[in-house]
Amino acid sequence: MPIKVHCKECDTTFSVKDEAAGKRVRCKGCGSPVKVPSGEKRKKRAATASKSADTDDFLASFDIDKIEDKEARICPRCGHDADEEDIECSNCGVNLTTGRLSEKTRKKRRRKGPAIEEFYSKSWGDAYTFLGNHKGLATKTFLYSFIASTLFFCAIFMMFWCHRTPPRAFWGFIAFVSIMAVPGWIWFIQTEVVRYALQKKDKLKRINFDFFLCSALGMKFIFWIVLFSLPAQAVFGTIGYYYISNGSIPIGAALIAVGFIPTFLMFPLAMPHMTVADSTPGWLVHKLGRVFLTLAKPALFWCFVFFVTTLPALGCLAAIGAISGSDLDTFFSNVRYNSAVAADNDAKEWADENKIEDFVEGPMVGKKPVELQPKVLILPSILWLFACVFYAPTLIYNARVNGLLAVHCKPDLQLVTKLEEVKYVSKAEREKTGPPTPRWQLSLVGIGIGVVVGIAMFFLIPLMPLLLLRVLLIIMGVAQIGCLFNVLAQIKQKEGLGFAILGFFVSIYAYVMGWIYAKKDKEIGGTMMLWTLFFIASTLTQIGLVYHAVSMMFTELNNNANAQAPEDPAAEPAAVEAGEGPADPAVDAAPAEPAVP
Repeated sequence: MPIKVHCKECDTTFSVKDEAAGKRVRCKGCGSPVKVPSGEKRKKRAATASKSADTDDFLASFDIDKIEDKEARICPRCGHDADEEDIECSNCGVNLTTGRLSEKTRKKRRRKGPAIEEFYSKSWGDAYTFLGNHKGLATKTFLYSFIASTLFFCAIFMMFWCHRTPPRAFWGFIAFVSIMAVPGWIWFIQTEVVRYALQKKDKLKRINFDFFLCSALGMKFIFWIVLFSLPAQAVFGTIGYYYISNGSIPIGAALIAVGFIPTFLMFPLAMPHMTVADSTPGWLVHKLGRVFLTLAKPALFWCFVFFVTTLPALGCLAAIGAISGSDLDTFFSNVRYNSAVAADNDAKEWADENKIEDFVEGPMVGKKPVELQPKVLILPSILWLFACVFYAPTLIYNARVNGLLAVHCKPDLQLVTKLEEVKYVSKAEREKTGPPTPRWQLSLVGIGIGVVVGIAMFFLIPLMPLLLLRVLLIIMGVAQIGCLFNVLAQIKQKEGLGFAILGFFVSIYAYVMGWIYAKKDKEIGGTMMLWTLFFIASTLTQIGLVYHAVSMMFTELNNNANAQAPEDPAAEPAAVEAGEGPADPAVDAAPAEPAVP
């Protein structure tokens, strides 16, 4: 006998077969799950109804459900009290007139999470409370950032001060590693706060500062910025470089800054992806772009909060540029000038000691170093200190806002929280499916693509702006560094820390070990293919740079020689003897005096 079922969502009654007793079925009207009463319950109801009908007791036949209080207003679904002006039940969300859920309430329930609208009103106060509970983390952020940036400035000064290549390379390395710790700490704090927010935790565990980890994360952050900025910078950066080369520096700088706006908008949406099991969507511009089209309003709100809270730090940086910009430029120009003077004088002393007769003196020989004015560094240092003071709490504050964005927009972010299960494959099954891609095939692919890219760059160098060329070289260099650190992690895991340190200083050892590991590891095989590709492409690009620079130099020398050559060679000796023309302009002309700031 068919069983009649009533759907409370859309108030539809329909019949189902007896086999569905005690199970859940889909409503034919709205598709909501409806539980079918079991046979035992129906028998009990029938027995109770017959017993009530047979009794003569007045109270037994009295239907209490029909008693209604005309002055009270209750929800027809859950019985919750409602006010006269209420349209929907505050408890279950059903419409008090129709007894059905509105479309808005249905969407909210299908999200399985908090509504996006709550994010805008909740962010300000929640982030402020979170900052108050993590004052120690803000203090650590200030100390770490100020120390790392101070080390960077000192290393830059020493790099300009030294005139020999080994010390300059050393201080340049120190400057690079130290400054990478600042964006690396930003990346680390953002991912940790967002991760804890997704886990619905309001209190962070103890977070320690790892200098080398932050430096590696800083390179990762810079690479992400370059990757997302490249499409926009290919247009705005090229136009900006054209304006800068023609003397319109403000316009060019503004255009280059515009090229970073898409990256800035994508940042709050990329951070949640960096905290889950699969961070690949956070590195793909087209996938994150589609997410941005859905969550443009929350992303813009985060950017607005970031801009407002960072205004004090930005004001300090602007004050440094406005008040001390020219003084700092003069100071470091004097440092470079003194370094050039010391380099030429040392070269002359070395030539005199070794009695080199054909030595050509540099243009700075005999020049006096310019006296430096260290007092010009006092005001910028104080302003930089205050910039770090303002920047530290805003980093924690904005990280919390980003975490709340991830929580409220989690269904729309399309986060990949689970990876496919790794199953054991027997040896016989592996023999059927085949081994990983052979190393010789990976190396051929890397060499082939690297040669194609390098040759293309070789011919495109004269047509490309210098700024775009430098950006491409930086991308290739950062990619090679990333491959190196990936292989070093494998060396540390399998061989030990000592061999990883050896691979860091002797990269050829890490390269060889990477190909050894690629025999059994597919991921390392892909890493080594990319390393080979970028190495060959960057090498050919640098060769092309040197070739075009030498060609331009010889072309300029030939043009100068042709311009200085007399039309009548026979008349030149007579003119020289008569004193009517210079015998050798290159001998009589003194080297150009360098501009001393």
